[in-house]
Amino acid sequence: MNTGRRLLLAGVAASLPLVVVSLPLVARAAVAERIVARVNKDAITLTEWEDAVQSVLMGKKPAPTAEEQAKVGEQVLDRLISERLIVQAAEDEGLKVTDSEVAPKVEEEIDALRSRFATPREFDAQMRKEGISIEDLRIRISTRLREQYMYFKELGRKQRELEASVEVSDDEVKAYYETHKTTPEWQTAPQVRARHMLFAVDDTMTGDARKAAVAAARKKLVAAQAALVRGEKFENVARSLSEDSVTRESGGDLGTFARGAYHAALEKAAFSLKAGKVSAPIETPAGLHLLVVEEILASRARGLTDTMRVPAPVAGGAPEMQEMTLDKYIRTVLKNQKLSAALQAWVDGLKARALITKSVEAPQKP
Repeated sequence: MNTGRRLLLAGVAASLPLVVVSLPLVARAAVAERIVARVNKDAITLTEWEDAVQSVLMGKKPAPTAEEQAKVGEQVLDRLISERLIVQAAEDEGLKVTDSEVAPKVEEEIDALRSRFATPREFDAQMRKEGISIEDLRIRISTRLREQYMYFKELGRKQRELEASVEVSDDEVKAYYETHKTTPEWQTAPQVRARHMLFAVDDTMTGDARKAAVAAARKKLVAAQAALVRGEKFENVARSLSEDSVTRESGGDLGTFARGAYHAALEKAAFSLKAGKVSAPIETPAGLHLLVVEEILASRARGLTDTMRVPAPVAGGAPEMQEMTLDKYIRTVLKNQKLSAALQAWVDGLKARALITKSVEAPQKP
């Protein structure tokens, strides 16, 4: 196998950008099919191993040291052995991958490879240069995809089997909570409970018209301030004078809120006032406001029954945020940890029962 061909197939295998470089072809051909490990009836070639290592190291900055490369090489070889054992387990279970599952993806990957060239002609020229036909490429992609599908089918089957036996106790949840309750993400945001009065201004007004409307609103606001000075309750004055139709009947009640709920000017005042103090006039596009904070709720650790937004995995995409109680989140984390450990124990068992040999001639680093 010449160097260019190896790199083309490495691009397919690792879904990395195609890179074609010039290296001594004879030297490469001499070692292309050396075997670095045997896993029962299967072999892992030097080419396969180096391609996998390249996919891990490519783009790393600063460039890894020889010692780091050697460590990555060992980790990658161990991963390839585990993957091969899982595929073999799938075969033993009689799992199958049909042509209909693989064929559409094969063409997608070929199209993706073509798109890395400026024109179809350049792609065809590179294929000829590397001595590979489109049918050869299609077969190789199909073979790799079948192994991938078998791997994930068996992993999914085993995971479902193990999930049924994985349980998380209340004591485990409580212990995890006590250890992690100071985690920043587990703290509630500071909140305030407040009321306001609005003296409305048409937010479409500009210039002199806006100034005149604000002046008229200020006269109403001054009357409200005078009522408060006389000792009238804020909520009663709001019911009488506020022009906010949404909150007037409730005495200007804005409820309990964190930052991000209302206009920035209102929030700046709300989170700087002391409880029971009435603000100075606050101007927003809607008009002039008076605000009173009735209660300040400091940040605190969430309890197990409190909800929080957490990332939930979505097939084929980035995680989406969803609401769940902290109790449920902890149970999910602990169950996943136990499941991961059980899957690793299963793979370790496959390794213990397998005939695995590593070539002593395999280089220590790629």
